[in-house]
Amino acid sequence: MQTNAQALSNTHALTLADAIDIGFIDVKQAEFFQTAGGFIGLRYGGKEYPRVSFRRALPVGQPSAYISVADGENKEIGILRDVAALADDQLKIVTAELDRRYYCPLVLEIKSVKDKLGYVYLELRIQGAGSEGQGKIYDRNCAIKDVNKNIRMLDDNRLILFDVDGNRYMVPSLSGLEKKSLKRLEPYLF
Repeated sequence: MQTNAQALSNTHALTLADAIDIGFIDVKQAEFFQTAGGFIGLRYGGKEYPRVSFRRALPVGQPSAYISVADGENKEIGILRDVAALADDQLKIVTAELDRRYYCPLVLEIKSVKDKLGYVYLELRIQGAGSEGQGKIYDRNCAIKDVNKNIRMLDDNRLILFDVDGNRYMVPSLSGLEKKSLKRLEPYLF
């Protein structure tokens, strides 16, 4: 016969085990597909999810690892340990969707900065990122509100900007920027 302490201990162990069960997706059993409406779906574990979304757990440090996959109601189905483990056709589908969701062009030059009514307006020269815009260089205007939150240092030399539309822009090397660009940006670096 089990004592109350043993029952409580077993309950606690089950709860702890459930809490740390990450729920990795077995890529051999997963099939990602594109729907007629342009969404990404998933067949996995005997279920079909007509619309799934992806979120990177470590978007800067390990962008292709630990990808959370959620259903249309934003309930997590599981985590892809590494997208590189997917078959080529699956990899293309998942990578294209991650590129779309986490579009983050590289900032090559800061052409102008204007501070007006609580917004900072930037004119940038950027290089496209992801599978579609890789290597293309073009100019882009953006507005940033609350620079304390939306201009972030990633380390001593890298910076990320978040505009009012939710877009991200990466400055891969502050030391690599021209002096004029850096001088325009310096007042907003904390």
